[in-house]
Amino acid sequence: MKLLTSTQLGKLHPRNRVVMAPMTRNRADAAGVVGELTVQYYLQRATAGLIITEATNVSAEAKGYPMTPGIWTAEQVEAWKKVTSAVHAAGGLMVMQLWHTGRVGHSDVRDGNLPLAPSAVGIQGQQHFTPTGLKNYEVPRAMTTDEVRATVDDYQRGARNAMAAGFDGVELHGAFGYLPHQFLVDSANQRTDTYGGSIENRARFVLEIMERLVRVWGEGRVGIRLSPTLAYNGMVDSNPLATFSYLIEKLNSLPLAYLHLMRATPDAERFPTWPRDTIATFGPLFRGALIVNSAFDRDSAEAAVTSGAAQAVSFGAPFISNPDLVRRLELGVPLTPADRQTFYQGGATGYVDYPAPHADAPAAAKGYWVVQATVTEPAQFGKYTAVAGPLIASFGGRVLARGDVSQVVEGSVPRRPYLIEFPNYGTARACFESPGYQAAIALRAGAAHFDIVVVEGTTA
Repeated sequence: MKLLTSTQLGKLHPRNRVVMAPMTRNRADAAGVVGELTVQYYLQRATAGLIITEATNVSAEAKGYPMTPGIWTAEQVEAWKKVTSAVHAAGGLMVMQLWHTGRVGHSDVRDGNLPLAPSAVGIQGQQHFTPTGLKNYEVPRAMTTDEVRATVDDYQRGARNAMAAGFDGVELHGAFGYLPHQFLVDSANQRTDTYGGSIENRARFVLEIMERLVRVWGEGRVGIRLSPTLAYNGMVDSNPLATFSYLIEKLNSLPLAYLHLMRATPDAERFPTWPRDTIATFGPLFRGALIVNSAFDRDSAEAAVTSGAAQAVSFGAPFISNPDLVRRLELGVPLTPADRQTFYQGGATGYVDYPAPHADAPAAAKGYWVVQATVTEPAQFGKYTAVAGPLIASFGGRVLARGDVSQVVEGSVPRRPYLIEFPNYGTARACFESPGYQAAIALRAGAAHFDIVVVEGTTA
């Protein structure tokens, strides 16, 4: 499957094209600090080619939902370091999605303060999740021009803190009706300053943020998520084709890692002039790598990457209930359905307790790596093994034999070879090509001479 092959997203090099989409889970504490359950949650899913975190507040003002994480305090940064360290040790890649909810919030979640938005225009026909139940949306307070500029600064600080926390990049949440999306859409943005009115002015907020994020992270490590044809949270634009075509063209001037595009299908009766196929309409406008999202399954995801329509596909709910989603896609086994009642309730249930693949799932062919090492500096080599051993185990690897394995590699009788078994050949390659293993190799510099021989297609 091409879905299981490596790809390139700017400076990011995912080992497969299966991306974990950002999903709000409400498992942080009241101060926006994630805990050990969050470490476990993301580590369980580290076989994804790329993990995009749940949306993470860039400031106290950005918060719209209870128990959601932040990235504006030192305590929050230190907590996220534990998550990134665990994912990296398992060979994974992880970017943080930066978030400001804007008018998609409630004063009950914000210490009595009204949500902020481009304009004093509330969301109609929906209710918001608060600690005391669902409540009607309030009319938000319109941000001053100075507050808009200060919010751009908040995003830049969030990007710096994400770097300090050990992430591999950042993604701007510019979709699903949150603050950047609100600035783009003319029904939500009725400003008369330089951030409102024309398409150019409405796109200014997003573009200023993206420029700041790139300034922090450099080339190829910043992405953006957009949903041009999603009307949820009151995101009704008079001409989304013109609005988002302009925005994407401007984004092309920045050295981004990727565009993360949601393929929402609009209601034809409500919006007959909106594009019917979001990916076909907007995807070709972006000149970089494309991640596509929304209701993909194994076959449609494979078709998207095989056709060249996208470099990768992100999965949301399937990753919640299938922490081993990559393996399930590889084997073609049924997916465990997600229990939506536990999405936002907090605690371990519905978070880290979903099962592994069914016991009767067909086994993939085993893959073996023969590691032949002639040790010259035992003490230095010990530092390497202390790091490499747990990393290999995290990929499901186990040492089957040490010593003479000339029966496996004909004619080769190295002094100190290892025969290591992995669940499948792809996992073996992913382990030894991972950044974590490359770091382990650096620890044995000058300590040993290595030859790694791959024995492909061997079965137990």
